[in-house]
Amino acid sequence: MPRYRRAVLGGTFDQFHVGHAALLARAFYVGRDVSIGLTTAEFLREHPKPYPRRIQPYSVRRRSLVRWIRAHYPGRAFRVVPLANPFGRSTEPGFDVLVVSADTRAGGRAVNAERRRLGRPQLPIDVVPVVLADDLEPVSSRRIRAGEIDRRGHRTARSIVAYGVTEDADERAVRGAIRTAFPRAALRSIPWAGSRRASGNAAWIREFGRRAIAGADLAVVVARRPQGGWLALERSRSLELGPRPIARGSRAQLQGALRTLLRPGRAARTDR
Repeated sequence: MPRYRRAVLGGTFDQFHVGHAALLARAFYVGRDVSIGLTTAEFLREHPKPYPRRIQPYSVRRRSLVRWIRAHYPGRAFRVVPLANPFGRSTEPGFDVLVVSADTRAGGRAVNAERRRLGRPQLPIDVVPVVLADDLEPVSSRRIRAGEIDRRGHRTARSIVAYGVTEDADERAVRGAIRTAFPRAALRSIPWAGSRRASGNAAWIREFGRRAIAGADLAVVVARRPQGGWLALERSRSLELGPRPIARGSRAQLQGALRTLLRPGRAARTDR
């Protein structure tokens, strides 16, 4: 059961994407009743965002938002209200939790500061991790408007993916997983320079990833663990994920597990 009676959140919800879905899913998980402030055209004129002419009208954004909620949470209580100022209804009495994304923590703190000023109790803030595109950069409406990614988090431009394995026998499975996750990417194999004994060492794997990312958009490293199974590391030029364990099994299972790790739309706790 949800922990709180009434949850509140706000946003523009332009080009409704997987990050918006994660934010709303968390709000409906923690609150029985969800109130959503949706920024108005007037608000956006006073607080401009990049590529403003590509931002969808209020009616389109509201329709997409409501359609998603009704499809995923039929019968649940919710309301979508116009958000004409930075706080909307979040400073009003009657709410029990404030849901924010990891990149809008400051806005959540500002809401509580305003509630204090008004003599109202502060709200617990539930922070939703960022959702990453397949290039390990956050999925955002700005990036979609710029044409960098689509709404599912797939990069639109062709990327270079460098990969390395510590066991040659694993290369086919790893390459197959990467090819499925990035069908348009140019793949580049990087030879492993460590010893067999070092293949399960996280520090060596991270160094391998740092070497592999040079001249690439993304690097994927898969190392065999001495005790069985694998460690997988994924990194861009600005973010590293892993090494993450993959349980022992067949190479087909390795390929399936790696495909899941590489999918866009995954959440990551990061303070970048």
